[in-house]
Parts: sequence; C-alpha cells; structure tokens
Amino acid sequence: MKQKDSISSLNDIPGIGEKMAKRFIEHFGTEQNALEAILSGDVASISSMGGISQRYAISMIQEVNSRIEGVRVQDFLKTREAMDIYERLLDIIKTFAHTCYAKEKIHTFFPYPGYRKDRIEFIRDLVARHMEHAAIFKGNEYFLFLLNGVKPLNLKQKSVRIKDRAIITADSKKFEKLKKRFGEYIDIHLVNTLSDIVDSARGYSHVLAIDDDLFICDLPEDMDIELIPDTENCDDWKIVPEIEIFQVSRNLQIIENSIQITRIIKASGMDFLQEFDEVVLDKLEKTIGMIDENGDIKEGLDPEIDRLTMILERLDAVVEKATVSINEKLNIILKDSHLVLSGEDMLRMMYDNNELKLLFENQLRNNYVSILEQAIKDISTNLSLQKKETFFLDTLFPHSISYPVEFDKTHLTFMKQYIKNRIEKRTIEHKRQVARSLLDMHSIIRKIVKEVLEFDVGFTVGCFALEYGLSLPTIIEGTGIGFENAENLFLKCRHEKVVPINYAVGETTFSPEENQERTVILSGVNSGGKTSLLELLAQCIILSHMGFPVPAESMEIGLTDGLYYFAKSKGTLDAGAFETTLIDFSIVVDGSSKTVLVDELESITEPGASAKIISGILEMLSENKKCLAVFVSHLSQLILENTQINIRVDGIEANGLDGDLNLIVDRTPRYNYVARSTPELIVERLLLRTTGNEHAFYEKLKSKFQINNNIRSHLLCS
Repeated sequence: MKQKDSISSLNDIPGIGEKMAKRFIEHFGTEQNALEAILSGDVASISSMGGISQRYAISMIQEVNSRIEGVRVQDFLKTREAMDIYERLLDIIKTFAHTCYAKEKIHTFFPYPGYRKDRIEFIRDLVARHMEHAAIFKGNEYFLFLLNGVKPLNLKQKSVRIKDRAIITADSKKFEKLKKRFGEYIDIHLVNTLSDIVDSARGYSHVLAIDDDLFICDLPEDMDIELIPDTENCDDWKIVPEIEIFQVSRNLQIIENSIQITRIIKASGMDFLQEFDEVVLDKLEKTIGMIDENGDIKEGLDPEIDRLTMILERLDAVVEKATVSINEKLNIILKDSHLVLSGEDMLRMMYDNNELKLLFENQLRNNYVSILEQAIKDISTNLSLQKKETFFLDTLFPHSISYPVEFDKTHLTFMKQYIKNRIEKRTIEHKRQVARSLLDMHSIIRKIVKEVLEFDVGFTVGCFALEYGLSLPTIIEGTGIGFENAENLFLKCRHEKVVPINYAVGETTFSPEENQERTVILSGVNSGGKTSLLELLAQCIILSHMGFPVPAESMEIGLTDGLYYFAKSKGTLDAGAFETTLIDFSIVVDGSSKTVLVDELESITEPGASAKIISGILEMLSENKKCLAVFVSHLSQLILENTQINIRVDGIEANGLDGDLNLIVDRTPRYNYVARSTPELIVERLLLRTTGNEHAFYEKLKSKFQINNNIRSHLLCS
C-alpha cells in the first residue's frame, strides 16, 4: 500500500499535467497549498476553480485516496446499483453539513472491504466522538451560526496597489529585481541624480531608498526618505506589509468565527486543538482585531496616529478661526488707538512719507505681536501640537504688521504635508508590526480554520445520526447481519410512515439457532416491503463498512469484502442483456467474501427457466461460507423444487385490508415461511374502489381466485 509521502508534488497525481498544475498553483497561491487541499479532500475549494466540476474534484481526490490507502470505492461496491445506494446515502448525510467544505468532503468517504477493518474501526472511533458532539451542539444556535460562516481560507494572492509609497534606486540591476518582486504593488523608480530623487519622491507620502550611495543627507528638509540598505534579505512585509494584512483581512470573518468555535468546543470539555491554549487564542484574536475587512488598520489603536489624523482634519478650520480672531482683535485696537505726534515727528513726516507708517507700526507692534502669539498658542493648544510641529506656525502669519491679517497658504500646505508624512511613517511602522505578527501566526490560523472545517465533517455525520436515531453496529466475526427496529432511510427522509423491522441472516445473536442460514429467499406480497427491506440491508451494510452508524436500534454485522446489489429488472431481458446478467453472476459465485442482494431476478426470462437459474446460483453461493445472500423472489416454490439443498425461505405476508382499503402487512419477515403474493387482495381493493364496467372487470378476476381456491381445497380434501 502506498504511503502519503509518495505524493510530493502535483505532477505525482494522475490527471494533473503541467497546465493543470499551473492552474492549481494560481488558484491556491502555492503548490504546497494546492497539494494540501487535494490530500485533505477539500472538494469545495478545488471545485471552486474555474472549469473544475465537483465530480472531477471528487474523482481526483478518490483516486489520490486510493493510491494512499490501497483501496478504491469500487473494491467494495461491486455493482452500479450498490453505487447508487451509496450515493443516495451521501445525498442524505450531506444535508446536515453546516459548511460547503463538509458538504463536499462527505463524498470522499466510502465503504471499505472487510480486510481493511483497521480503517473502518478508526473511522468508527471518530464518528462515536462526533455523535457526542452532535448531542451537545445541535441545539446551540449561536454555535451553528458561527459554523455556517466558516469556509476554506482564500489563499490566492490578490494584487494590492499602494499609491502613496514608492521605491527608488540608482542601481539598474536592483531596479529590475525590485520591479519583478514589488512592481505589482508599488511604484519603482530608477534615479541617477539628486534632482531625480526629489522629482520622484515629491509625489509620495513614503519613499524607500535601496542604495547607500544616494545623497539622502542633501535632500530638502521637508523630504524624509527611509533607507533600506539590504533589499536582498529584506522580507516582503517590511516593504509592503499590506500584502500580509490584506490576505488575512479577506478571511477575517472566517478566522474570527473559527476562534470562537474553538473556544466553545474547548469550553465543553472536549479535546480540540490542545496545542492552542487561551493565551494563543487571545494573542491571535488581539492581532486580527487590529485590522478591518478592507485591509486597513482599525482606527483608535495608535494614539499618535489618531492625534496626527485629528490635526490634519481640523487644521484648516482652526487656522481660519484663529485668523478671524486676530483680525477682530486688531480691529478693536485700531478703533481705540490714538496717534500722538511730537513736533519733531511732524517735521519728519513732511519730508518722508514712510515715517507715518513707521510711527504707526511702533505704536501697534506690541499689541500685534501679542495677538499673533496668542493665536499661535491657541492653535497649538486646540490641536495638541508637539514642539516640532509648532515651528510651522512661526511662519504662518506675517511678522510685519498688516491688516487684515491673512495666513500663508503655502506654509500651511507644508505643515499638512509634514503631518501626512508623519502619519504615513507611523502607519507603515504599525502595519509592519501587525504584518510581522500575522506572519508568525500563519500556521496557527491555517490549523484552526482547517480543524474547524474538519470538525464539521464529523459533526455532519453526528447530526445525521442524531436526527435519524442511528447507532453504531457491533462488528462480529463470521458471516451474518441482524438488527432490531431498523428503518429504511430512503423512506424516512421522505417523511413516509416507516415500520421498524427486526431481521437477521447468517450467524448473529439476532438469528434463532435453527435459522442461521446464510442464503435466504425473501417471499411475500406485492407492495409488502420486500424491496424496501433489501434496500435497508444494503444501507446498513454500506454504512457499517464506512464506519458510520446505521438506521437500527441495535445491529450486528460480519464484515465482507464486497457488496453485490442487483435491483429489479425492468421487464424481460433480450438475449444480449440476459447473457450479460448471467456473466455478472458467474463472477459473483467465486469463493471471495461477499454479500449478495438480488431483487426479483426471475424477470430476466420466463418463470420456469428463471427458477432453475436462481436455484443454481443459490446452490453455488451457499457453498461459500464467506458469502451472505438474500434473493427477493415470487418464485420461491419453483426455486425450492429445482434445488438440491435446503434453502431458507422467509415471508412477508398481507393479512387483509383495513378500513381505508390499505393492505395489512407485517413488514418483519417470518422465518421459514413461504408467503403468498396475495394478488387477490389487490384485486379486491380495486373491486371495492370502482363501479360500473371497471367493477365488473375486477369482480370477474376475483371469481377466478375463488375458483382456484376451491379447487385447491378439493384437492387437499381428496
């Protein structure tokens, strides 16, 4: 049997060539991610790829599992009809899934032959625990709400374009490498002179320089460039931390739900993700709590960024208000001012027109300076400016007296740019810290989400078992199957009235000592439930070999290596189909361990020949002590007449009609009892339901049954 490590690349998987491998890598981000999705049976993520159908994804995963475990689904399910029963069971089970992941992954479970009892037992142990989980959580609406919001992580890289950041370099080789590595995220500039640097950097809030030989020291004072001396060994999160943050932000709800689910499961006392204690979960929750679903850092987490942002938002309004206040105060002073001139002052004014202006300024200077200083102080206080930031206010208003006073818009723009640069620098440092923390938690995030999704796979089976009252069967040695209060799931899921059945074939404690035959004919009335019982047997056998619970209050089963289920034929077969059917049964009667379930094989040809063929098949199957066989047939008497061995015949018989003209049937077969098909009861029901010509028709048919019964009685008396 091949081991999992024998598949180490996508090219090791049948059906995946170079082009398909490239598509997988593009979808999942890396080859390792794609390989993990396939090996873990993530049908949902694989089938979400463009052009990949669910059937293809399931088929591929089953092929991979076959290589790993050495078993294929066809190794146990030997006929198309057996496969149909299995697929119908999966359709029922997956309706209990809470995630698309679980709904699709259910398709990767299949019944194992008895020689893989180890695998069956392993799955049974898991299912037993998940049946307990279902009993605990199925009624927890909050838990189920969280679980519904979990899906596989979106690991596909998506381009994040940062418009206010750039990289500059004077090295052409580095320029090409940087373009290849970061070109889809930020702008890259090749510079040669200080002028190039200034021109390239002016349009960005944050600029990274990759070379030591750039003249950073000669840059203008309003330009701040961050030097990255060793880009070769610099991590991506240092240059573009938004990549890491965005990758988590697009999965934010999934991660948050998974953390809460993990906490709830742990709080219930179950063993779940034991390697991650509350400290780890708290740290992860705190880290992802810093980002929003748009890939940005949430507001309010860094007081300095909040302060600078507030300054930027309020700066215009505060300066305008201060300007108005300055002019109002100056206006009052001007109204109350009186210019006192000496004779000397008057003589100077006669010869110099500027003298009046100088005298006026000297009279107002102290008040003017005082008003400006107070305005600057008010601006600084209102905006909580730090010392370096107040320097911009020194040149905001004119030092020479003017009226009305106007602030310098150019200097205000310089101040805004300075604040923006401070915010950007502070923000990128914050983003780097968050990105670095998220990078450290990659494996934790993936593990938690993956385990929650896997939990739902088992939880789905547990909810299925809880809803239908299923139980895990007892696996016994020997060949046999027996159950008490078993119910056909196909009928039950359609909300039809289902009568619990007790039945056993072969060597089980449910079989009376005198009725432990392994080969049985099931006879009985039309519509009495023979086919439903055969389906029920197939359901129990398939689920048991999957390691899943069965629709019975209690059950015993001896594992076999294959299930052959043959459904009822649609009319008499032509020569070719008849020959094919015989070939199928020539394979069935080999000496391997198997279970054979056949529904009315007599329809393949005329009754006399069918009885002979069936009797021959039953004789050969009975010789195999590792074979269990149940044949539904209306030809039990003819078959017994044509066989050389003792074959047990069980019967399901109708005992009349009830008040609503429905057949009264005991659905549990009687052992060693040849049940009549009782067609006269069907005729009688139709007779009672009709009038006129139809009534006369059915009355004529009923009389024929009465004649036959009289002849039979006369012959018995004779």
